Amino acid sequence: MKKSMFLALLLNCSLLASADNRVYQSIVAADGSGDYTSVQAAIDAVPEDNLCQYRIFVKAGTYREHVYIPLSKSRVSLIGEGADKVFISDDKKSGGPDAIIVDKGATVVVHANDITFQGISFVNSYGVEAEDGPQALALYAKGDRIALNRCAILGYQDTYRTSEAFNGRNYVSNSLILGAVDFIYGSGNAWIEQCTIKINRKSGGWIVAPKHRPTTEWGYVFNNCTLTADGNPAETSILLGRPWHYQPQTVFLNTRSEITIPDEGWDPCMNGLPSVFAEYNTVDANGKPLDLSKRINRYYRIEKGDTIWCTAKNVLTAEEAARYTVEAVMAGNDNWNPVRIFQPSSQPIGYAVFADDKLVAIVPTLEAKYKDARYQARPINAYGCFERE
Repeated sequence: MKKSMFLALLLNCSLLASADNRVYQSIVAADGSGDYTSVQAAIDAVPEDNLCQYRIFVKAGTYREHVYIPLSKSRVSLIGEGADKVFISDDKKSGGPDAIIVDKGATVVVHANDITFQGISFVNSYGVEAEDGPQALALYAKGDRIALNRCAILGYQDTYRTSEAFNGRNYVSNSLILGAVDFIYGSGNAWIEQCTIKINRKSGGWIVAPKHRPTTEWGYVFNNCTLTADGNPAETSILLGRPWHYQPQTVFLNTRSEITIPDEGWDPCMNGLPSVFAEYNTVDANGKPLDLSKRINRYYRIEKGDTIWCTAKNVLTAEEAARYTVEAVMAGNDNWNPVRIFQPSSQPIGYAVFADDKLVAIVPTLEAKYKDARYQARPINAYGCFERE
């Protein structure tokens, strides 16, 4: 898009927002106090091929439904009252004898591009409650430029599937991801930052199962994340991942591992041959660097009775780790920087007003009564995002 056209589009979106005088184009409330009682109904109301950011606010509640965001409904923000208050939950399985295809089985499926989520928990209640397989997804983020902040993705096996595009981008920050078996898997480039990766099986699982093509530039990058579990986390043991298909790439940077990672670190055999399965600066619960010298770097797969081997990078140097930045990994060919989506604006479109940690109002301008010390007004940016705390 030419710069002049882009600026004109921004101006047009700004004028529309001012004329509408609504911070969010629609509000979802389970109790009937909003425009819709289901998330899907609000998505269905988004204009086809929408050019401006369409903001939907979801009030506290549990929404038991399958949510599908088609490719024609791009540039949408779904902003929840908080991941501890808003739950989109379903219980479909995409494996086993009663399997449903992933597009219909995952609790939330996103084919669209430019989708923003904040303050929402995505739940596959079958996986969470059974703490067992088969495959049961909470989120399938198939599109490009999908960003999540302060969310939770909760399941057991195959909890979260990333973009299907070879270089499609997913960004997840300050969030909780729960699972035990291949629970972060798929394709594309994913930057997962300052997240809690929680394991709900004592042993025998894998965190990632990627299937990156040779044309994928970066693969999965975990930065400043914590690996943990309920009870005494050290009693939980899990491998970092296994190579699902093709030439997977995954790096763990500056990881705090409260759980036990077996010395080998990774599973040497599935259906792919990784190019990079590596770590940098992994520490234990006390901040002590882990010994990475026994991490494997040889992988194999069986093809027509033959064993095919490869060697993959297993430990990064400081110089190699420095190449991995959110700006580089998420840039693509359009210089997308998802960090900006969640930053406070100097020109807010409205305010979320809290009292005693309870949301009391969403207003386009800060009325005098809300300037009282009893209230905390948090500015809302053009994506509909605001600081929860």
